[in-house]
Amino acid sequence: MPELPDVEGFRQYIERTSLDQTIEQVEVRDTYVLKGISPKGVARALTGRRFESTRRHGKYLFLRMDNGRHFYIHFGMTGQPVYFKDMADDPRFDRLLITFTNGSHLAYDDQRKLGRIGLTDDPDDFLSEKRIGPDALSLDYEGFTQAFKGHRGAIKPALLNQGIVAGMGNLYADEILYQARIHPLTPIEKLDLRRLFKCMKKVLEAGIEHTVEGKPFPDSYLLSQRGKGKDCPCGGKVESLKIGQRTTYFCPRCQSLP
Repeated sequence: MPELPDVEGFRQYIERTSLDQTIEQVEVRDTYVLKGISPKGVARALTGRRFESTRRHGKYLFLRMDNGRHFYIHFGMTGQPVYFKDMADDPRFDRLLITFTNGSHLAYDDQRKLGRIGLTDDPDDFLSEKRIGPDALSLDYEGFTQAFKGHRGAIKPALLNQGIVAGMGNLYADEILYQARIHPLTPIEKLDLRRLFKCMKKVLEAGIEHTVEGKPFPDSYLLSQRGKGKDCPCGGKVESLKIGQRTTYFCPRCQSLP
């Protein structure tokens, strides 16, 4: 599932390829991905417009048009943008196709159709209505502690709760907890939040470097050994458990319960 680093990579990709080009045509190839708008409504809203800038918040990507409205994408599990010039390169699971007047195209490719596309006049109002919390990389330590204030229970599902802090999914939540040496079932009230905050920043920034620049993750990361029975960098064995219907990987030697 695309998480904050992946969506940041998508944002930069669209900035490099698709800004300041007039949209000539919009073709909705699967209405299932539309949220609160019809195919004709999307085509009418985008045709003749240009994407002027981008904004990412958590797992959401907003594309600001030259009339001030925003086209938004939530990528679900398998969504991604694909820019191309030759229709022979049109991706297999193209759910929405934007054609620019210069002959190039921007497709929303999504095999499992769990992503969503829509329009909003104000991203901040949209995020508030959706009860999306602050973006993980926009927070300072004080904002991070404020986000968790009043919340109880295990830390792993809390990290996945987009209403607390937006951007983390199962993969990066596991890595953040591993780097912080925190067991995923540790109660929030028993956490060292400063250590968790520092590790969240470090892991997400490493994820962006990996996504955008192809930089490999350090050997000290669990990501390359994320699987039950695999060797942890410490020499122990990785284990798994189900938390909130999600499979969680951790090293009991590195991450003991308090």
